[in-house]
Amino acid sequence: MIAAFGSSTFFLTFSCAEYTCDDIREYLHKVNTVPPSYNTGKLCIEDPVSVLRQFSLKFREMFKRVLIKGEVLGQVMQFYYKKEYQARKAPQYYCLIWRANVPVVGESRAEDIVRFTCRKVTCNIQNKDTCPQLHKILTRFQLYKCSNYCKKKRKFSKNVLVTKCKFGFPCPVSEETVLKNVHQSMKADKRIYHLKCSKEEVRVNNYNPLLLS
Repeated sequence: MIAAFGSSTFFLTFSCAEYTCDDIREYLHKVNTVPPSYNTGKLCIEDPVSVLRQFSLKFREMFKRVLIKGEVLGQVMQFYYKKEYQARKAPQYYCLIWRANVPVVGESRAEDIVRFTCRKVTCNIQNKDTCPQLHKILTRFQLYKCSNYCKKKRKFSKNVLVTKCKFGFPCPVSEETVLKNVHQSMKADKRIYHLKCSKEEVRVNNYNPLLLS
């Protein structure tokens, strides 16, 4: 699809969080003969098929109602999504979204691209008092923790190797959103932009508040 439509406007990931999801817990207890006090985590491991079924139904309904009909990211021209499985066998969806009438890197002015990006994506940790639910979701699920999976050794000098996260965490602190040189960023395997980010937000995965809430 990229060959046909060019680079996508958004790349999204949706993870299951099955151990803390109320509707998955209720569904598992409904289809399995277990007492109400039965451990949800254990039930997820014992019945991964039901976890997959419930999450897939939930994802498709959300995608149709929120992204396509609700247009929270704007009018969607094309989309593609793929389901994969994490190490714990939980499902995860990866999505590409092509938006209509958006600024294009390499064609549009940098300030227009930055303005559009800031309207749709942020790494801001919401205030605990004014947005308690979103703050809870952010601090529980949206903070990235490096592991052996993402750490890569890079040659710093002739005899020195440094370990860096292949996803670019922690992000640099920045007082404003910055659009970088695309060619140099891709060549160095780095992000082409950095969002406005405080030192408390350097490990926040970029998100859209309407989708996350």
